[in-house]
Amino acid sequence: MLQHYITEVLFKQHTCSIPQVGTFTIQHIPAHYAVVEQVLAPPRQEVSFETRWEDDGSCLHWISQKENLVEPVAKLKMEKYLQEFRESLQTGQPVDLPGIGNLRLDPFGQIRFTAQELPDAWQPISLQPVLRPEAAPKVLQGNTEVVNHEVVEHTTVVPEEFESQGRFRWWWVVVPAVVIAGIVSFFLLKDQFQGYTPAVEDSAVNAAPAPAPAADTVPITPAVAPVAATPVSDTIAYYVVFQTYKNRETAEKKHTQRLNWGHSEVVLYTSKDSLYNLAVYFRTLPADTVKAKDSISQKFSSQVRIEY
Repeated sequence: MLQHYITEVLFKQHTCSIPQVGTFTIQHIPAHYAVVEQVLAPPRQEVSFETRWEDDGSCLHWISQKENLVEPVAKLKMEKYLQEFRESLQTGQPVDLPGIGNLRLDPFGQIRFTAQELPDAWQPISLQPVLRPEAAPKVLQGNTEVVNHEVVEHTTVVPEEFESQGRFRWWWVVVPAVVIAGIVSFFLLKDQFQGYTPAVEDSAVNAAPAPAPAADTVPITPAVAPVAATPVSDTIAYYVVFQTYKNRETAEKKHTQRLNWGHSEVVLYTSKDSLYNLAVYFRTLPADTVKAKDSISQKFSSQVRIEY
């Protein structure tokens, strides 16, 4: 009779502890995919047994309800059932538990449990992997994306804004160069006109020997050289990068946030390794790069690097 009570309690609360015998537990095994067999196994339940036990009173309460007994009487009845159960095990014959399995004693006196497979309404499903040729990765080429050899134009505003800002910055280099070239040309033409000697009459040329060149006209060519200013090529253009992102959306969000904070000098651009960088543009002498790095590092409190 105790065997039927064990089955009922186990399927009701998924665990059943039998004093001086052990504990039965229903384990839930989730669905899983077998890669080698290419089969999706459904979720299932399995009954396990261990000899450790802790009397939670569930069997006693169940016997009391099923047989309409008060707990003291139900406890005596349960002790009788346990005595009969242990005597059945001592015979060495398997003790059947309906719908669960059976228990028996091995030659060493240890209780061994053989589980019965629980009925399952689901059957394994055979699955074949599907390879989709159209699921090709996106390849970035310049400002376009190539997907399955089809070119997809970027619609992001950031590269165009960066390009327009870059063209605007070069004006401050071109304008000083034009001004310096004009000053140099002015002095060259001025010296040439000062050294020009008008033609004299033949009689004057025959009467007097050719005059020696004026002293102030001899060093014309050497005097022109020092006029040139410091070449523009002495300065270098570079970016001081203080943040780098792999995701374009995140980079654009951070760039907009910096602009809203009043950091209008911050720009966003894509480097050769397809990373998105937040940086500040500089054009200085090579000796001033360290000073530029230190100022950006202190301003944004982050590690920086230079990219040309």
